[in-house]
Amino acid sequence: SATVATLTTGSSLTVGDVFYVKAGPDCSSTNTLTINAAGSDTLDATEDHIVLESPHAAVTLIYVAEGDFRIF
Repeated sequence: SATVATLTTGSSLTVGDVFYVKAGPDCSSTNTLTINAAGSDTLDATEDHIVLESPHAAVTLIYVAEGDFRIF
């Protein structure tokens, strides 16, 4: 089954905060890790979600402005 992670903005987030998201060893095209932006948040200014399909795949996200996470 798929696993979902949701990014949530809040008063505890500061511009420049870094998030590392890594898929597990059993991640595959039939067992993906989906990273959702919550509410009106965006990922890379336009995307509302990203999907990791490879075992141990990882992505770095940086909180750059209110509701805006960028992928690096």
